[in-house]
Amino acid sequence: MLSTQLVASGIPTVDVAAIAQQLMGYQQQIKDYAMQLQQYQQLYSQLQQQIQMVKMQTQNLKTLSSYDWQNLNVALYQARNIMQKVDGISYDLGNVSRKFEETYKDFNGYSSDINSAKDENARNKIFSDRYKQMQETNQNTLNGTLQKLELANKEFENEDRTISDLKNRSQNAEGNLQAIQATNDLLAYQVDEARKLRIALMDQTNALTNYMAMQNNEKILDDAKYEKMSKRSIKRF
Repeated sequence: MLSTQLVASGIPTVDVAAIAQQLMGYQQQIKDYAMQLQQYQQLYSQLQQQIQMVKMQTQNLKTLSSYDWQNLNVALYQARNIMQKVDGISYDLGNVSRKFEETYKDFNGYSSDINSAKDENARNKIFSDRYKQMQETNQNTLNGTLQKLELANKEFENEDRTISDLKNRSQNAEGNLQAIQATNDLLAYQVDEARKLRIALMDQTNALTNYMAMQNNEKILDDAKYEKMSKRSIKRF
């Protein structure tokens, strides 16, 4: 408010000093308001940064829904059932050593069987039965191996689809956690695929080993029979 004074002439005069003081006060208030406004702007900027950080943290904490491809144990179970049905020799059936020894004997084992025969017909039957057993076991093992490979081949289409889905999840991941999850899924799937490859190599080795054992045992069986025939010939003389 303006301050006025009356002089002797009755004409009011303006108190310039008071006005100047008030103006200085207004200027200080304006400065204070400007400073407060600047502080508010800084606070607003900080709040915006915090909100952005929270959004980023929230995004980074987003999780991917679990993606389930065929469990490797399921595939192994199906493959094992194949070899059980065909009655072949396989490393994944258990007691493989026992079955191998029952099917493929050594020289002494065949000699004992042949010597236990009462006559020539019995010996020929033992020889024929043993030969037939080896042929059937080898045939069954090769058949089972092919069926297991066929089962793996049928999974190629599903595997292509799974790989495509996993790649899409990795490319579209939002935030660090989803990216980590997608990468882990891809790595886990690659491990499963590597194990499947190892199993396929083991199956082929299994079939080859069985085939070589059959060939070797045919020779052993022939040698055992030949020895028996030789001894009989010597006795006749």
